[in-house]
Formats: sequence, structure tokens, C-alpha cells
Amino acid sequence: MQNKFIKVSICAFISMCILALMFGCGGNDNGQEVDPENQSNDPQDTMKIALLLPGAISDGGWNASAYEGLMELKDEGYEVSFTESVPVPNIEEIFRNYAEQDYDLIIGHGFEFGDPALRVAPNFPESNFFVSGKTPPNAQIEPNVGFIDQKEYEGAYLAGVLAGLMTETNKIGYVGGMEIPPQLANLAAFTKGAQSVNEEVEILGVITGTFEDPAKGKEAAIAQIDNGADIICQTADSTGMGAIEAAKEKGVYLIGYGGDQYEMAPDLMLTSIIVSIPIAIEMQVERIKDGTFGGVWIAGIAEGITDIAPYHNLEDKIPEEVKQKVMEVREQIISGEFEVPEIYERIDSKLQ
Repeated sequence: MQNKFIKVSICAFISMCILALMFGCGGNDNGQEVDPENQSNDPQDTMKIALLLPGAISDGGWNASAYEGLMELKDEGYEVSFTESVPVPNIEEIFRNYAEQDYDLIIGHGFEFGDPALRVAPNFPESNFFVSGKTPPNAQIEPNVGFIDQKEYEGAYLAGVLAGLMTETNKIGYVGGMEIPPQLANLAAFTKGAQSVNEEVEILGVITGTFEDPAKGKEAAIAQIDNGADIICQTADSTGMGAIEAAKEKGVYLIGYGGDQYEMAPDLMLTSIIVSIPIAIEMQVERIKDGTFGGVWIAGIAEGITDIAPYHNLEDKIPEEVKQKVMEVREQIISGEFEVPEIYERIDSKLQ
């Protein structure tokens, strides 16, 4: 989408065409724009809601979870639309496109949507912008902008405790996505969790720099497994799909991310780091209705926004004392007895 040495007028025309095509990717569960005539005519349910996703709705995790929340709103009678796999340079323009179409709630699903939302929002006071990702530093938040600082690193810490107790080689692989604060916090918390129960454990971390490259995720996981890792944790969305594929080929345990990814590897998925975005999205709709929308909502395990998934097929293979330890730490987090450290630097054994 970037061409050098072309006249400005041509560049602008091409950019508008590309953005129009991308915006046209927004749609319902069939990949097409939702027809308002097929939805409820109840005046309470005429709110228009749009969702911008950094990756594909087929990732079974971070993006799929938000899409699921949007489809729940569709089922309730709201008019909805979405655009998936949004490149960072195009976020602001797509925000504007939806606002110009009078969408009432426009959701950016990820940290990278924060600054663009803050830039666009003042120009569209009738639209509400919600970002499911950590608030940018020193942000001046407009009244029509809301953030959720989901403490998913709490779930990552629990997953680290589980992995630290389950590893036999004392080496665990971690495949992350972009080098942004939530990803760094997750990796650090996972590392701390594993180290809290296993002093000899080594976290072989890779921050791939992308959420959209399964081949890179697979390459990272294979390198970790070749270096002795017997568990792979991924928080890299579509990139993480490659890590899951590698673990399945090598027969090593997995920890998923975003949603419960158990079905992707039923006999290898120890658990998943859950981020319950549908709950957060539904809450924003209610806040718009009752006039309380806006500001920052900080939420973690205690608020039901993050957690770890059930053990499913591996329930009987995880020792009872391991499950008890994980539950003990979880209860300490909920009660406030223990606060998971929020760290934004690499404390793992870097592979990349």
C-alpha cells in the first residue's frame, strides 16, 4: 500500500481505494455488511456498533473473542459491522469512516488503537470510541472515549505457575506478538509466575513483532522446542496459530490465549489465558444507554475479565497438588492478598 516516487494525486487516489476496500471487509459472520432491515426495529436497539480488529476473526483467541461479543450484540438486535486485520497506519481513517456513518459505538480491539481513537474522537462528539487495551501514557481522554485496562497479565501469571509446575525440562517457550506494553506485561508475568514455583525454570521468550504471521510463530516455537522447551505458551493471535501447529507436530504441551483454545489441540492444551472481551463490550453498550460511558476501567480476574481456562482433557493428567497451587494463587489475587507485578521489560531468557 505504499508506493514511492508517484505523484501525490495518484497516491491519494490509491490510498482511498484501498481504504474503501478494507472498510468493505467489515461485515457480519458471513463477511458481508449487516443489513439493518434484518435486525430489530426496537428503538432501544437501533444503536450502531462497529469493531476494528488487529487480526483475523479465525484466530480462535483475541480477535475471535471480540467478534463473538459483537455477534452477541447482533443477536440482541443491534446493527453491527466489523473490519478485521486492520494495519496500524489505517486505523485512524477507518475510525473516521465509521464515525462519518454515525456509528454510536466504535471499538478498537487492542493497545495500538488507543492513540488513533484519542486523535479522532474530538471531531466526532456524537460517536463513542472504546479501546480494549491499555491506556496510552499521559493520555488526555475525551468524554466520548473509554478504555479498559484489562489485567490479562494476572491470567498470564497463573498460566506461568501452572507451566512452572508442569515442565519436566525446566524450559518453557513463550511466543508473543507485537512489542507493546500488554504483551511485555504478559510475558513478564508469565515468567514471574513460573519462577515463583520453580527456581530452575527458564522462559525462552520470543517477541515476533507481529500478530499476523503464523509462519514466524511456528519458526519461533520450533526453535524453542529444539532448545528443550516442553511447553509452549502463545499470546500472538494469528502468529500464535503457527506456534500451536509446531507444538502439535512436536507433541509438546500448549497454553493458548484470548479465548479458550482447547479445541485446537484437545490433548495438548493445558489451559488458555482468557480475556473475556464480550463482557466488556456489552458493558460499554449499557454505559452509553445510562450516560456513564467514558474514562478508564481497570479489570482483571476479580472483575471476571481475565482468568485461565478449564483443563479439559488434561484434568486427570495435571497432579492435584498442581491444581491446588494454581487455585491458591488465584484466590490470593482475587482477595488482594497478592498483587501480580506489572512489568514492562524483558525478564525472560530471550531467544528474540
